[in-house]
Amino acid sequence: MAATLFPAPLSHEDLNDPILSRLHFDRSWMAVACRYRACGEQNEDFKTLLRGASDFWSEWGADEEQDYKLERCLYAFFMNAHSIFESLGYCLYFVGAAVKPAEFTHVTEPKKITLEETSRAYRTAFPKTRVARELEGLLEKAEYRQIKEIRNILAHRLVGRRHVHSSIRDARHGRYTGTRKEFLFLPGASVELQFDAEMTQRCLDPITSLLTSLLDASIDFARNTNAADISP
Repeated sequence: MAATLFPAPLSHEDLNDPILSRLHFDRSWMAVACRYRACGEQNEDFKTLLRGASDFWSEWGADEEQDYKLERCLYAFFMNAHSIFESLGYCLYFVGAAVKPAEFTHVTEPKKITLEETSRAYRTAFPKTRVARELEGLLEKAEYRQIKEIRNILAHRLVGRRHVHSSIRDARHGRYTGTRKEFLFLPGASVELQFDAEMTQRCLDPITSLLTSLLDASIDFARNTNAADISP
């Protein structure tokens, strides 16, 4: 539906568009699907790696090859997870620009287009729309902020590793009780993720929920825009 806001591919208007708006829209929309699919695949890869880990690694963590494969998987998972929303925000920026170009001034400087900037532009240009509310709400959601935080740490500073905390307590009558906690250790992170075979699945589920809500709102916006002028 949103594609109808742009010149038809290879049309005179499209070939003479110096901004290549249709191309930006098409490729960023494709990126959303590619990044989400990659997250799903890396989620399955992570489960396979953990479930196939040796007893030696499970108890002592002394296997650099296993650590490397897990870290590579987690890096790709969180990079793609954050990129899902960045790509959709970029796509929506060009959709907004097709409707109200005066409010979307960064189309000639794509590096300035961020999810935050897309939210600001929609809040200004289309304040009464659901997509504007969804964009603004997404930035404040704990689930999104967690993905962004972990992505930034992995991308710019550190390698994430499994840490194991165990303790033994002396109980009455000479019995001992033990506790064991495994988590993803990222110095500076405000959250701890329980490290087990379902760790990435617990991240992917809210990603899917957030993406579904934003996509529904985006489709609603495109449908209403094609039907009538929704300017406030």
